[in-house]
Amino acid sequence: MLNKDALQQLSQLKSSIISAKDIAQGSVRTTTKRFGFLILDDGREAFIDPEQMMRVLPDDRIEAEITTNSKGQFEAKLVKLITPGLKEFVGRYVNKGTTDFVEPDVANFNRWLFIPPQERKGFEVGDLIHCEIARHPFNSEGKTQVHIVNRLGKGEDPGVESRYSIAKFHMPFEWHAPAQNQASSINWSPLTFDNGELDLTHLPFVTIDSENTRDMDDAIYITPNEQGWELITAIADPSKHIEFGSPLELAARERASTHYILGQTVTMLPVDLSHDTYSLVPEQKRPTVICRMQILRDGTISKYEFAEALIRSQCKLSYQGVFDALTSNISTLSAPVHVHDMLVELQAFAQARAAYRQANALVMEERADYAFVLNDQKKIDHIEKRERNTAHRMIEEAMLVTNICAGELFLQHPGYGIFSSHIGFRPERVSDAQALVQEDRPDLIPGDLTQLDNFKALFRELRTNPTNNPNSAPLHSLLQRMLQAGSLTFDPIPHFGLGFNAYAMVTSPIRRYNDLFNHIAIKRILRGLPPVEIADKKQFADALQNQLNTGRQACRFTETWLGCQYAAQHVGSLHQGSVALVNSFGLGIKLDDWGLDGYALLAPKEGEVKAQFDSRRLSLTIEGKTWRLDDKVYVLVKEVDIEKRKINLEVVSEETAQRLSAWL
Repeated sequence: MLNKDALQQLSQLKSSIISAKDIAQGSVRTTTKRFGFLILDDGREAFIDPEQMMRVLPDDRIEAEITTNSKGQFEAKLVKLITPGLKEFVGRYVNKGTTDFVEPDVANFNRWLFIPPQERKGFEVGDLIHCEIARHPFNSEGKTQVHIVNRLGKGEDPGVESRYSIAKFHMPFEWHAPAQNQASSINWSPLTFDNGELDLTHLPFVTIDSENTRDMDDAIYITPNEQGWELITAIADPSKHIEFGSPLELAARERASTHYILGQTVTMLPVDLSHDTYSLVPEQKRPTVICRMQILRDGTISKYEFAEALIRSQCKLSYQGVFDALTSNISTLSAPVHVHDMLVELQAFAQARAAYRQANALVMEERADYAFVLNDQKKIDHIEKRERNTAHRMIEEAMLVTNICAGELFLQHPGYGIFSSHIGFRPERVSDAQALVQEDRPDLIPGDLTQLDNFKALFRELRTNPTNNPNSAPLHSLLQRMLQAGSLTFDPIPHFGLGFNAYAMVTSPIRRYNDLFNHIAIKRILRGLPPVEIADKKQFADALQNQLNTGRQACRFTETWLGCQYAAQHVGSLHQGSVALVNSFGLGIKLDDWGLDGYALLAPKEGEVKAQFDSRRLSLTIEGKTWRLDDKVYVLVKEVDIEKRKINLEVVSEETAQRLSAWL
């Protein structure tokens, strides 16, 4: 029998052995193969063998013992599950023999998960289902079980694409009772005005939107004066009743935005509020936050002020109706003469502002919009390409100046509002951008491209005088691929992409949470109150940005799925498109008429085709023919894989396209 000293020595020895081991934590990264990796918190990657991979799921946080093999590579011996990663997911109901599984729709994860017998009633092979992990495999000998939350439908069912996307991307969809109760109390309460709002109901405000728009959140009034124009933008004001921290504010924050998923819109606020109570419908008094601006004839904003106001929109106008009224003798615009006169002034203002931005900021390239028109089965009936017209530009300029003024207001009152920022080039690509400019435009001295003025000067020059290198994509296009994505922040960071020192969005509070938050912030400034208390503002802004990105992914996923179904009905059709992506095997092409993306394989992995891919210049050369970004090409829809949501294209020559076009 060991004495007390011996036991203590053994305990110390055990502690020494444990401390000598390399114990680390990290997250599981699955692959399409049976093995995986543990991405350690210190930046290392450790290999997980296939046997151990059966015990984990994507994004699990794991504690592991790290060893080094004979090749100097790190390997992980899994010790403990810290936090499960995959909790809920969507997938397809599948069967093998007498056993049923779900095939999860999870990136880089190709393992089927077991559906226990008690979960199978009422389901069929091929069903698209929403599931939760009921039993994690880590401490269950690698045996996973799932619980089916909901049947979403089969692939051909009407509207299944939007339901599937909402579940796949975990989009908030249901309204919790506290938010519903608050919305009901707003709908039934009389509209009161007790904060010294201005009464502007006598001014002929108008809204200009798409014909079918119901959530109208901005109205405009403009009048000429000696200096230029007085412009008043009136923005719908849900913050009249929705305070920070209230159930509806929390629900709107969780959604981040109204997401227009094809077949099903997920609204940021309950429909009764966004389409009626706060929507600036004609001839109804509505609470607003206004921005009153003096715009000089050269487009300069000479002064501005924000205020709370009561307005009454006089007319709901459509983009097409306004365009017709301003450009043709035949007008379908049903509005008084003074409204038409106001539209003429609004057009003149917009032209002045566009010229000002061209000279002092940056003007984005105009791109067409694509309307995916659905039939009764919620599948795409046809696709309409819609070019932007004068009316769109008029509203765009009015909203831009309003958001610029909000950005300036928040610069003067730090810590109140959320800026929409864009830092220009990704930090790791600044030197690459400098090098390309020196090679293609040695006449330019761009200076420090992390500075807004230098960035603006470079892009204005390249947009005005584009380079034409026959062996490379246009310099402007190459540089755009090096830009950072925009982000939300409480820090006063400029918006390089638009060329503004400060930019804060306030013009869509019915549809965007950061606009709603900024309304709350503006009111606190007007009333002399401190900013709302937020423990971690960076985390707050990042979470909001992540949710916005998730919503965009859901919309894009649905459009791609429905687009593939539509393209499958038109295999063999001829199209013109623009090269949007170049890699070592082929081209990503955006079709001009449909707005859909497809891929043309030019250099298979196995074959005699000799391909030269320039990853720096993004060009692909095969047998003397070079393809570059932005090149116009003719393609045929070769085949469509609806399950993988891919459109495969075949590039054809212009001569072949002409013959096919004549024949078709």
